[in-house]
Amino acid sequence: MDNPDARRHLPAGKQIRLSRIFGAVNRRALVVPLDHSVTIGPLGRAGHADQTAAILERAGADALIVHKGRARTITPTRFGSMSLIVHLSAGTNLAVDETRKVLVGSVEECLALGADAVSVHVNVGSPGESRQLADLGLVAAACDRLGVPLLAMMYARGGADTAPTSVATLAHLGAIATDLGADIVKLDYAGSPHQMDEVVETCPLPILVAGGPATATDDDAIGFGMRVAESKVAGLSFGRLIFGADHPHAVATALAERLHRDSDPSRPLAAALELA
Repeated sequence: MDNPDARRHLPAGKQIRLSRIFGAVNRRALVVPLDHSVTIGPLGRAGHADQTAAILERAGADALIVHKGRARTITPTRFGSMSLIVHLSAGTNLAVDETRKVLVGSVEECLALGADAVSVHVNVGSPGESRQLADLGLVAAACDRLGVPLLAMMYARGGADTAPTSVATLAHLGAIATDLGADIVKLDYAGSPHQMDEVVETCPLPILVAGGPATATDDDAIGFGMRVAESKVAGLSFGRLIFGADHPHAVATALAERLHRDSDPSRPLAAALELA
């Protein structure tokens, strides 16, 4: 990042809430999305979200992402040491256009649930790109007004024939998130720590790397997370690699410990929180 002071103007409300998510000494976070059930159906029995939240809290995860209704099924005390991020985008795999996402909640609703942040999903290059970009801008404005951090989940899907995990494409997605007002961006992995560092150099926002589909073994999931952690990204956003693991607690614990182990105050988030 060329200008480490570029994000020092963040309002106090956003700084406080970001410090809860990136609360480790080195400002790196393990964020676990559990919002998949709107898209693909139940992830387990009725109480699975609360059970998973309990596992993640014990493992040292920093934040959990769920939809607003699912948040009501989780014991509030789970969020004593773990942040709540409420997801505002929805779409299902039953739709004609599976890439279409619509807003299904408001920032005010999320605050009423005790959320530390909200998230929005954008499929760039999809038929619904323009609507999703507009929604990202609208949510960003509400977040600025209310002092709530916004996580933009940015993916290159559909449309133009682009390499969705190339450095150029990921850097473009990071630029979109930055320009439209996000505070954190979630991106796919570029393929190597060096390539991911190239993306980090173009983006003033803290970057979380997506986990993607479940791997064959827990060791594969941990190994992937360890490789990503060698880059300068601000953390991991691993969902299926954790809740779909044979031993979710072991995977989450290993990844959380790795992310929190070393310190690099030059990372974008440290600058954002004036902690550099």
